[in-house]
Amino acid sequence: MSGVDVRDHADAEPRYECDVEAELVVVGGGLAGLCLAVAAAREGCRTALVHNRPVLGGNSSSEVRVVPAGASHHSAWARETGLIEEILLADRASNHAQFWENGLTNSGYDLVLHGIAAAEPALTVLLNTHVNQVRLAGQRIVAVEAVQISTARLIRLRATQFADCTGDATLSRLAGADLDYGREARAEYDEIIAPATRDRVTAGSTLSIKARDVGRPVPFTAPAWAVPYRRPEDLGPFRVLRNVDRPEFGGFWWLEIGYPFHQITGTEEVRDTLLRHVMGVWDYIKNHHPDRDRFANYALEWVGSVVGKRESARVLGDVVLSERDCHTDRHWPDRVAGAGWYLDLHTGTGLLDVTKPGEPSLVDENYRAWVRVPPFTVPLRACYSRTVRNLWLGGRLLSSTRVANGALRVQQTLAQIGQATGVAAAYALAHGLTPRQAAQPGHVEHIRDRALYQDVRVPGSRLSIPDDLARAARITASSQAPLVLDEPDHDDGRALDRPWAQVFPVATRWIDDLAVHLRSTAPVPVELRWRLERVATLWQREDGVLVAGGRLRVGAHHHGWLTIPVRGEVRTGLHRLVLGAEQRVSWTAARQQPVATVAQFHHDSRAHPTSPWAELPEFAHWCQDKWLALSLRVTPRQYPYRAEDVRTGVAYPEDWTNQWASDPAQGLPQWIELAWDRPVRPTRLVLWFDTGLNTKLGLAPALWRAPECVRDYRVLGRAPGDTDWRVLATVRDNVQRVNRLDLPEVTVAALRVEVTATNEEELTEQRREQLSYWQRDGARELRASTPRGARIYQLVLHGAPG
Repeated sequence: MSGVDVRDHADAEPRYECDVEAELVVVGGGLAGLCLAVAAAREGCRTALVHNRPVLGGNSSSEVRVVPAGASHHSAWARETGLIEEILLADRASNHAQFWENGLTNSGYDLVLHGIAAAEPALTVLLNTHVNQVRLAGQRIVAVEAVQISTARLIRLRATQFADCTGDATLSRLAGADLDYGREARAEYDEIIAPATRDRVTAGSTLSIKARDVGRPVPFTAPAWAVPYRRPEDLGPFRVLRNVDRPEFGGFWWLEIGYPFHQITGTEEVRDTLLRHVMGVWDYIKNHHPDRDRFANYALEWVGSVVGKRESARVLGDVVLSERDCHTDRHWPDRVAGAGWYLDLHTGTGLLDVTKPGEPSLVDENYRAWVRVPPFTVPLRACYSRTVRNLWLGGRLLSSTRVANGALRVQQTLAQIGQATGVAAAYALAHGLTPRQAAQPGHVEHIRDRALYQDVRVPGSRLSIPDDLARAARITASSQAPLVLDEPDHDDGRALDRPWAQVFPVATRWIDDLAVHLRSTAPVPVELRWRLERVATLWQREDGVLVAGGRLRVGAHHHGWLTIPVRGEVRTGLHRLVLGAEQRVSWTAARQQPVATVAQFHHDSRAHPTSPWAELPEFAHWCQDKWLALSLRVTPRQYPYRAEDVRTGVAYPEDWTNQWASDPAQGLPQWIELAWDRPVRPTRLVLWFDTGLNTKLGLAPALWRAPECVRDYRVLGRAPGDTDWRVLATVRDNVQRVNRLDLPEVTVAALRVEVTATNEEELTEQRREQLSYWQRDGARELRASTPRGARIYQLVLHGAPG
């Protein structure tokens, strides 16, 4: 981290004041600020990152220990990519610990973040440094002053542009930017779940804990100042003591204190109040829990001293994202990233009022179906201040309403948006633009393409590289994988008490038959309505375009496959097979969930009690069961993981598979080949591998590598008129999704990527136990019994004609 040398040496006179010059100063080193700063530095921008803690990572660091969450927790195949994917993959491959609950992140994770920053020569990092003064020239920041607590230094930082990633909007407040705090009134932005009148309520902050089985009884006596918890009902509804059957376990998200404390100026009081409740809850576990003997050997190993904040101030930009923007994606013209968490609005008081659940969707099915929004895009105009002309925004202070902030504020999402904003800042500085100018047509398209190239996920967008030689190549492969949904899991399924559906890719122009595996408990035959629809994305809530439909007769006590005659033309793309409601019939799950598939169920609010948490309108739409696929056979057999799909410009499943996958039954090595009629001179190859985008990556087991990910491969070239292949590059022990390879200067008529190994591992009993902690996606890993083969999402080959 040597962009600017601010070190002192033992034989030099100490300097208690110093100046730092940069193009971009980023204040706040949480995941959003770190990714913003690293992204800008990777684009060649001289960047300084200022953080007032001794370690990077903010809420995810070992000081606070909130495991990063994101879109993949609720939406199928929607995990954030880019820098945050790189960080989490590196951590899981090197970290000895598993983080299945808050309170378990560690210093190994901190070191991964440190290493990501340290690798950037254009980045200067100043830790333990708090910005407390801003110098303005009109509506522009020209410098900030900070105190470095560890050195007693006054540090002045000058730059052309600045970014506020402090969480609490510290820099924005000092600069006089337009801010908001608390809940807007419903009518202000036409938001359904906002309150009728504006107030100062926010979600609360949490202290994490870690407990461990030490192998012998450990007594605990609560301090006199602890809040007493004696009975299960004292915790309040749906406050579950999760993962307490593990050898070690972390804290609980609902150890939360919010209103009436102010989440910025009241932080010290919040922490002290939380400590009283933490000690009381631990006393309950040790001394009053109905099964307290189970916890006799557990000791409280660590209690956080820095609160993890969910919500405080928000800075207003040219666009203020609202609830409706989360429900229905606008595909903003200046979209630069995506989000996919839900409208996660915690009960403001937290443990101060245990008569209410910590979060309403836990107890209200209508509310839950309403707030689980599908992935949506984020515009660049929400990522800068509307009043301070050179101030970018990152982290939970992004320009949004309080309701929309509920879907934006989780760390993987904010990291991805931060990376896109860093790319935008570097572009703006290179072209002499303000943030507002950078968001305009003619510029933002270049920013979006650059963000996509750096693996930022932008829903509804395709990467276009002018010198990509793959666009003109003939692409073939050694084999391709079929769509496999026809292995029933007889221990799992869904009762058709409401309409259920399976979304799947169709690669042919004709379907003869579909077949589903059903179980009926009815003593007489029953009829089900079915329909086949074409859908635009994996997460489409609305009904699709009808392709075919009819009735399906299910025999008495039937258990097995039933054929649905379609016999019709279809279009290549995603489809949804819907079966109507019949409570005595269940649809058997499939053992595996292939890429670009997901089960859905239809929620009609009229079939459920009225929500007490919001005045919801009557609604009906499709919801995801994101870790589930339902058994299905398609005739003719589908092969939707084609070699040519590596150049769609989309590096994740969304409207299609966008992936080549080899036939797992044929084993490795497997290859994909590009050939040209005229020779070419490739210079650089970029590959996007499959890393299991449906899993909750931050919770993966210790020393884990995505089993789908290519580990070892070779790049081969064949000269014009030659039959022999020459090895141009060899890669071993890869764990990352994106690989960028500089190639030797040669002229070729064909180029081949040959995969020789993936990161699959033998599942020992210990590994099976670790996977079982991974909740439902871990269970899916246990079920994946066949080899996955070679998988490549996208491929870009830079170069020129030969």
